[in-house]
Amino acid sequence: MRTAEQLVSAEVHYCVSYLVSTLAGADYPHGADDLGSLMDQAQELAAPIADYEEAATQAGFELLRNEIVNKGYYWRPRNDRGWVPSSVHESAAEAWHDCCEENDIEPYDREVFEHWIVSDWLAEKLAAKGEKTDSDFAGMTVWARTTTGQAISGDAVITGIVADLAREYGA
Repeated sequence: MRTAEQLVSAEVHYCVSYLVSTLAGADYPHGADDLGSLMDQAQELAAPIADYEEAATQAGFELLRNEIVNKGYYWRPRNDRGWVPSSVHESAAEAWHDCCEENDIEPYDREVFEHWIVSDWLAEKLAAKGEKTDSDFAGMTVWARTTTGQAISGDAVITGIVADLAREYGA
């Protein structure tokens, strides 16, 4: 089984924060042509990310994994063991989003600090965890990272992906 450091070494390629921030803040008619469209994508990558998980957790909800029915995720009010989920979601991010929508909870904003070129495989895993990615940013797959100042292998989302892989492969 791969460690977080091995996963990052194999799946995270280059930092493109300067490129994204330069394009996002440039004075040029956005959307007018290919460059303008790329600038629109850069602005979207640089925009804060809605954090449904933190908002729902603070409002008293928890997320559970249904190991019996399609191994999906569902949310419930914390301490309400008798509550029955109305639906099971494929990803944790979808379940948290649904929780906030159904309970009129306003998500928190997480600031984007860095942008990294990542593999398509990692981008899928990150997106399933609620991270922002763009699979065609001038032909690159870019992850909008919301942490900074530590090794990427220490990010909670990365250690969560490694833990998911360990569970999936029985390690």
